[in-house]
Amino acid sequence: MDPAEQPRELYLVEGDSAAIAVESVCNHEFQAVLPMQGKPLNAWKASRAKVANYELYSQLLHVLGESLGSSSFPNPCPFERVHLLFDPDADGIHCSVLMLWFFHRWLPHWLENGRIFSVAAPLCELTSGSAAKVWYPKDHREVERVLAECASRGMNDIQRRNFRGLASIGSELLARTCVDPNTRRLSVLRPEDAVAALQAFGAAP
Repeated sequence: MDPAEQPRELYLVEGDSAAIAVESVCNHEFQAVLPMQGKPLNAWKASRAKVANYELYSQLLHVLGESLGSSSFPNPCPFERVHLLFDPDADGIHCSVLMLWFFHRWLPHWLENGRIFSVAAPLCELTSGSAAKVWYPKDHREVERVLAECASRGMNDIQRRNFRGLASIGSELLARTCVDPNTRRLSVLRPEDAVAALQAFGAAP
């Protein structure tokens, strides 16, 4: 597809090293990257003033052309989609949940209109020398599925290499699994996902 016909996308990532890695494989005609430093503020519990003065949320609102508590998109809208691309570990999951709560409380129309996406970065690399196969599972459940399938086929030579953040994945794999619109692995996030996360963490929806 012509890049000019692609929806404009903003990638939100953890830290500068991840931002540099993602920026190096982005198509800058329609993709941009915003790094965050550390875990974001819990915008579900925080006051309006605290959220408004928080640097990450202030930057994000500026980039999106939005105002805190808005219920409609700006016209024109600088970006049509926001992609949450975090490390597939406990910290990354927590960051994703916190950003989900920010949008749910302060910019709900982004979730309601299916414009927030979760990108599944590979957790590790699994290789089988005997079968000459390679897998890039996105979470521990997929790792167990691959290992069980290999065991059932008598493939007992599986080697595992863990990735230490997005910058360690390698540009080709990062582009293919996280950035290229034709091959990346992502899922749309909805208001019910935010509610489910609130319930899972013991917060009132």
